[in-house]
Amino acid sequence: MERHVKISRFGWWALILAAGMLAGCAKEKEKTSFKAGAGRPVLVRTARVERRDISEVLLFTGELEAILAVEVKPKLQGRLERLELANGQPTTEGAEVKAGEIIAVLDRRELEAQVALAEAQARQAEVVVADRERERRRLEALFAEEVATEQARDAAVTAHESAQAAAAQAKAQLKLARVNLDEACIRAPMDGVVLERLADPGAMVGPTASIVRIAQMDPLRLMLPIPARLLPMLDEGRTEVLVSTDVWPGREVRGTVSRIFPEVNPATRTMRAEVRLENPKTNGSWLLRPGMYATARLTLATRPNALAVPADAVIRLLDRQLVFKADGDAARSAEVRTGLRDGAFLEIVEGVAEGDEFVVMGQNKLTDGAAIERVGEAGGAEPTP
Repeated sequence: MERHVKISRFGWWALILAAGMLAGCAKEKEKTSFKAGAGRPVLVRTARVERRDISEVLLFTGELEAILAVEVKPKLQGRLERLELANGQPTTEGAEVKAGEIIAVLDRRELEAQVALAEAQARQAEVVVADRERERRRLEALFAEEVATEQARDAAVTAHESAQAAAAQAKAQLKLARVNLDEACIRAPMDGVVLERLADPGAMVGPTASIVRIAQMDPLRLMLPIPARLLPMLDEGRTEVLVSTDVWPGREVRGTVSRIFPEVNPATRTMRAEVRLENPKTNGSWLLRPGMYATARLTLATRPNALAVPADAVIRLLDRQLVFKADGDAARSAEVRTGLRDGAFLEIVEGVAEGDEFVVMGQNKLTDGAAIERVGEAGGAEPTP
């Protein structure tokens, strides 16, 4: 019985020892497997550093505006008699007008009567002046012969001067009546196009009631909110802007920054810049219209034949910028200094040379010296999706 128990205890110890050895082998195998996995190369795609023209471009959006736009209102209160041009064309939306051209006429009957009355009063005043002048001369002659008194002569002089003042006042009233009559013919204040008709013939209008809205169609302007930090890069009258609209996709109009406003918006730290766009008629119509939604492409600087890489290939690490170059089957980090950005590309000022092979896909998984395996052949500097 005792021998059987001793053999059983020995068997248990053997089982425990075997289990420990198996567990140790499993852990060692796991470590070996982990190390093998850590040494696998990272799959990457590479390209070569090439030269290309780089331009830093900013995009802005806004609405096209007329540089000059006015609402025409009569100076006088009256009934609108006609709303048409001298050639009989109705003064309505789309009508082109010239500065000084009559575009509407008020009822002038009362004004014409006022002119006639003022003319009669002016003629009567001239008759009185002539009569008072003759009386003055007669009394001055009699006074010289000591026949008339000084008092009588002075009265004649005063009457003559009063008649002259009354005549001058009558002439002023006549001039005012003629001005009012002329104001009944409402004229266009500038060359432009009628954008909106706001009254109809027969309506009572006055200084507070607009008749039409007129705007200049050529040139137009686009207001851009430019960051204040870009002020040194702008040149009034010379900085070019390319403008496109949704109405004419793929068609750009070239304009210039004609004016930079002096004030910076403290909330946005931007300043307004006015871009003027020539807008001549093409086939009887304007390409651009006020109110159109437009996109402006502003080129701030250009670097011809610059070294460039896709912007995604540059890794930012705190205040450093890195590009991973392919050195055989290993990746080597290279600190670079960048310049202008042109869409998907960055100018490289320092850190790589033309023809260097660099990683354009898989760079975010790399560390300095990591093993790499190329996917496909190394190509140019086109960005890889």
